[in-house]
Order: sequence, then C-alpha cells, then structure tokens
Amino acid sequence: MGSELTRSEVFDVLEREAQEVHESPFGSVGVLHAGSELNAWWIWKEREEIDPEWTTFSCDDFLYVVRGALKLELRDAAEVVLEAGDAFVIPAGTAFRGYRWPRDSDAPCLFVAVSAADRETTKEPVGQRSR
Repeated sequence: MGSELTRSEVFDVLEREAQEVHESPFGSVGVLHAGSELNAWWIWKEREEIDPEWTTFSCDDFLYVVRGALKLELRDAAEVVLEAGDAFVIPAGTAFRGYRWPRDSDAPCLFVAVSAADRETTKEPVGQRSR
C-alpha cells in the first residue's frame, strides 16, 4: 500500500466506508489505515466461501467484532467464536482461518483487524504443515 493511504480520516465502519475496498470469495476488506507502522482494516463476511488455506502472520493481529459472529479455527489451539463486542489477539506465528458463524445463518459478520505494517504473511493448504 502506498503513502497515499496514510491520510487521517473518519470512517463509518458500520457503513463499510474505507480508503479502498478489496473483494474476494472469502469476504470484502476495507482499508482504514495503511501507515509506516500500523495497518487497519474492516472485514465483511456474508455468504463467503471458507478459505482452504491457513494464514500465518509474523506479528500479532488484533481483532474486534463489530457485528455478527466470527469463528476462528486455530491450527494448534481450540476454535474460538467471537461475537459483536468481543476482541481477540491472534498471536504471531499462529496458523488460522476465520469465517462468519453460524454458517447456516444469513447474518453477516463485520470485524476490524489491526496489525503491524511490516507483517509477513504465509499461506498453506489446510491439512498440510510446513516443514
């Protein structure tokens, strides 16, 4: 993300306002801040597919659920279900994937994620482990 995204602005997260929005089969991501030290996004999950890969970050990732519920599968720990108002930190080096919960509900999930700007991301298929 370039320096053009470091300006200070007020965004209505409930209305999914952002500097820019990226769409994927796994949900929408709105960039709230892309700075030299810190990045922040909202993530919207509604009828999204479940990512077939584990994601691992090189630093902690802070999550705050604004609306709905989010299920986190953690490869080496118990699953966590977060509801509106819940906050959670995914520790650095923890493989995870997240999706709206329950899956048979039409209720979407909206959460905010905050992480260091210099984080590294790795992905690997669920069911496989890096060596």
